[in-house]
Amino acid sequence: MRTIKKKHIVIAWLLTGCMQMQAQEQKPWVLRVLNAVKTYIDSSAVKGIDTRYLEVPEKPWAVVLKSNINDMDLRSTTYMTEEQLAMHNLKGEVNFEAKFKPDREVSIGAWIGYRGYGLGYSYSLQRSKGRNFSIGATGANYGFNLRIRSFSTDELSAHYWGYDEDGPMDQTMDDVQTWDDVKIKSSIFDAFYFLNGKHFSYAAAYDQSMNQIRSAGSLMLGVKWFQTSVDYSKPLNGLLIQYLGDVGRFKIHKANIGVGYAFNWVPMRNLLVNVMVMPMLTVYNRTKLYYYESNYDIFMSADDESHKGKKAVPDDTSWTEDITLKESGTEIKYGNPSFMMDARASLTYQFSRYFLTVSGQYSRYSNKADGNELNLTDWYVNAALGVRF
Repeated sequence: MRTIKKKHIVIAWLLTGCMQMQAQEQKPWVLRVLNAVKTYIDSSAVKGIDTRYLEVPEKPWAVVLKSNINDMDLRSTTYMTEEQLAMHNLKGEVNFEAKFKPDREVSIGAWIGYRGYGLGYSYSLQRSKGRNFSIGATGANYGFNLRIRSFSTDELSAHYWGYDEDGPMDQTMDDVQTWDDVKIKSSIFDAFYFLNGKHFSYAAAYDQSMNQIRSAGSLMLGVKWFQTSVDYSKPLNGLLIQYLGDVGRFKIHKANIGVGYAFNWVPMRNLLVNVMVMPMLTVYNRTKLYYYESNYDIFMSADDESHKGKKAVPDDTSWTEDITLKESGTEIKYGNPSFMMDARASLTYQFSRYFLTVSGQYSRYSNKADGNELNLTDWYVNAALGVRF
């Protein structure tokens, strides 16, 4: 009898195991994949961390309401050589600087995610001429961000200085309105790796999927790719193009590498202050210039029309009726290695299942290639209120 009972127990156990395996096999493949991803994220969150410094929140999901302020300032400086000025029958040297500044963008949005991985959407509160897109992720000891911004503007500030046959000249023009829009698009991708992931958490400071309970810092390695394009190659901007050394469009690509330091300071329970600073070296610096030629010449007098085959700009606006513009050539220039600075900071306070955070980033890029120089200042500030569940 005992033997028979043991057989029944073994058979029942095998049948139960088979039924469980069959039930798992019958789960849709999407659920099986999601379960595998969830298991991986959960295990990665606790792998290799020192629980005296870091802790994983018990509730993995989070919903965040956020606001963003984003600002950008682009300055382009051109030096016109004697050869370029000779094409306009001028002698001397001229520097021309143009500043393009779009409206400051303010947006609100929401984000939902699981241990720092999720999706979000932001909506601009202004009827501006631009678009702003960003995506990012953080892990135990890494983080990356991609931001794309495009906008158009018909306003700029201008400054030109130098000397010609009549002597020195220096004039500033504020709030100049271009005849046609200037289109600007920039893309910034950066990624960081933190060497002290055992004690320091980037995620604790920037997406709150980890809690920093004791102060710690870390050396960090970073890479950054930056590219921008500026296009004002419209016929009605032909006179502006001449001031800019006959350049009507340009594209800049830069690759940077750096070593920096980040520190998470915990002055009191549930309060976290983060500061990150990284000087970076530009290892790839490429500028492509697109030159244009117009049938009008802003530097020419009416007496020069016969031998140059171009028209002098009249005192009225009649030139706008028949001005033409055509591309006359391109040129690629490679700049020398240079340094740039990337800095970030955040402040986070947690209470119960809720957290409040304010963070910001400041970057400044400089690019020089012969007589052309581009300086871009870019910064943003985020404020967010989140709840875990």
